[in-house]
Amino acid sequence: MSGPKCTAYQFDESLSPEALRAVARNAALREATRRREDAAREAALRAAAARDAAVRAVRTRNARLAALTASREDLGEQYGSAITVRPPEPLRLGTQSTAELEAWCAEADRTLATAERELQEQTARAVATELFAGMTGRTAERRPVDAAELFADQPDASGTVGSARDAEAEHADETAREDVERTLTRVLSRLLPDCGTGDRTDARLAAARAAEAATLDEARTWLTETRLRVQRANAAAETRRRDADEAIGLLHDLEHAREADVDPVRALLAEVAAGRRALDEPLRRRVADCRAAADAEAEQQYVVDTVTDALTDLGYHVGQGFETLTVRDGSLRLSRSEWPEHAVNLVIDQQGGQMRTAVVRTAAGGGDDDAHIDVEREEQWCQDFHELRDRLARAGLSTDVQVAVPPGQVPVPLVVPPVAAGTRARPRYRERDR
Repeated sequence: MSGPKCTAYQFDESLSPEALRAVARNAALREATRRREDAAREAALRAAAARDAAVRAVRTRNARLAALTASREDLGEQYGSAITVRPPEPLRLGTQSTAELEAWCAEADRTLATAERELQEQTARAVATELFAGMTGRTAERRPVDAAELFADQPDASGTVGSARDAEAEHADETAREDVERTLTRVLSRLLPDCGTGDRTDARLAAARAAEAATLDEARTWLTETRLRVQRANAAAETRRRDADEAIGLLHDLEHAREADVDPVRALLAEVAAGRRALDEPLRRRVADCRAAADAEAEQQYVVDTVTDALTDLGYHVGQGFETLTVRDGSLRLSRSEWPEHAVNLVIDQQGGQMRTAVVRTAAGGGDDDAHIDVEREEQWCQDFHELRDRLARAGLSTDVQVAVPPGQVPVPLVVPPVAAGTRARPRYRERDR
């Protein structure tokens, strides 16, 4: 059997970045992979994916609750006792089961919708009351336009347009004022609690003009303008909500990322989640770069862990001084208890999707049988590598040997030991003295 030198590997489609991150964080999932328990592994993957989705959902709803609470505090300061709604408390993530998290999210959706609706209605009533309470002078003496008139140009059942005001249907000034107030309250109640201060002020100004209108045309114009401003304000708020939800998901994905430039990106995403900035294209590109780096690290971690676990089962152990050279450098030195002078150097090249392996000497031999022993070690490694490939395939990693050299054809190199345990220096190679 030829000795493998360079072997390409490829991930199975089921090993998504989310699944790889789950394996890295889930001891039970890694153990099921190591033991080649396919059913347990698939079940653990599904459970990990469900848990991840539930945690992500909780964080999204916690952020919405925080935003609603902040809006309620701002509106409470402005309108005082008119605002009585109390948003529910966020959930502190802990030891809850996945089912408990999912149940909490379902209940949070209901309570969020109720609290938001109540806050919108209370705020609208407070604004309308304030508008009409503030009328003085000539404005107070002027008869408000009846709210029914604002819709008087709608076709009736016969298709004809109603009159501007039917003399027989005239209301008293107070009744007319109440009708206008109810109409504006209904329109303003559609304004989302977390719309921007500027947007809320714009809508209120238009509503004030509608409340003060002295003619039918003026009232219609400003009521229409109020509706348009409410729609624009809500559209901007919905955009911020979508950005915030996406930012929370991205923060979740980058939670365990360790790249040097990920912290500034996390800080910017936190600003988006709080509604203080937009998720613009430059930030999206930075996030994409960080996610790509995190995904690449998760892939390499999975390959290193899977290879290490499989070889551990086959009787190998990681050589002293190489325990920390597992992910960043992708380098391992593996040996066996019955190999006092030999080891296997293994390098994971994540960018190239390759494993490079070589049997090496860790001590110079002093006997005539050195070459024969070298061949025996290479042959044993070839047999174990065949088993390794089978185990990797079961773990979702298909392999293809691209370069192989028959045992004994090339002298086994003598390697220099690592400088010190825990260092990041890569091992260097030199040829054995002939």
